Amino acid sequence: MSLAEKKQSLLYMIEDADEKLTGLLMALANEYNASGEEYPSEEIESFYKIRDELIKNPEKGCTVEEAQQRIRNKG
Repeated sequence: MSLAEKKQSLLYMIEDADEKLTGLLMALANEYNASGEEYPSEEIESFYKIRDELIKNPEKGCTVEEAQQRIRNKG
């Protein structure tokens, strides 16, 4: 199931949620947001590797606008 499909499924659940479920979802979301996002060391190393590669070969990179256009064209 793709992220978009998961979000759509959650929206349907929330639409039909009672007070108790809504409260639980709010508490879960607040806890998740309060804890901050932590990345595993392997993922951080991957970020640095990608960054270093783009610094070495800037012609392989793209602007934010180009990235957005590529994403839009894939969908």
